[in-house]
Amino acid sequence: MHNNTIIEVKNLKYKYRVSRRINIKNEPLVEFKEALKGISFGVSNGEKISIIGPNGAGKSTLLLNIAGLLDSKYREGNIKIYCIEINEKNIFNIREKIGFVFQDPNDQLFSTTVFDDVSFGLVNFLVKKKDPMAKDIDFIKDKVKLSLAKVNLFNIENESPYFLSFGEKKLVALATVLSYDPEIFILDEPSSNLDPANIDNFINLLKEINKTVIVATHNLDMAYEFSERTIIINNGLIVYDGNTKEVLQNKELLEKNNLRLPFSLKYI
Repeated sequence: MHNNTIIEVKNLKYKYRVSRRINIKNEPLVEFKEALKGISFGVSNGEKISIIGPNGAGKSTLLLNIAGLLDSKYREGNIKIYCIEINEKNIFNIREKIGFVFQDPNDQLFSTTVFDDVSFGLVNFLVKKKDPMAKDIDFIKDKVKLSLAKVNLFNIENESPYFLSFGEKKLVALATVLSYDPEIFILDEPSSNLDPANIDNFINLLKEINKTVIVATHNLDMAYEFSERTIIINNGLIVYDGNTKEVLQNKELLEKNNLRLPFSLKYI
């Protein structure tokens, strides 16, 4: 690994419990599905990485593990963030460094107003740092407004997230992370259900974020535009890790992994 490696994943395996039933001897029998089968890679500070692959490949499972959001008892292997191996004791401190945007924004938005959702992470971050700005309501309001403006949303602070469209909820979920400016951004299918204009805005936003950014996506045009490095995962294993422009022009490799050329390259 390079000296500036801030995320190190080594031989990561993860399984989900999929059912529990009784065998013919009336004994409990638990069945598992192996989602990750030995993933290893490192992420350098400031890298922008796309993780792609077919449905069920293990992309979301990988991101959730890096963020420490899955039950560790089903995990094997090691994950280090800033050279610290994550465990049950330190995971809450490590999560402060990570901004995670869920694939389904309904897993992330829980407050009665957009303002409360976007400010929640920011206020908690400031309180934990014992920063007096946590009590400065004007500062908080300005931060919330700026974060929403970055995702092309305006004057919706007092609206209920419940009544927003799914695409708008996705943008609000991203704004909740932008508000406290974490060191690492991890986003799971962030562009799904966004209209073309907001996808373009989102790509530009990712380019401007001067932080480490990891995005799992089916939108290969977005991957082509924003990331220098792409990792392909299929059936719980890494099948490619390298230059984005090279792999997303490799029609044979993409099709072998149930992927297609980015739309922007199909007619070149």
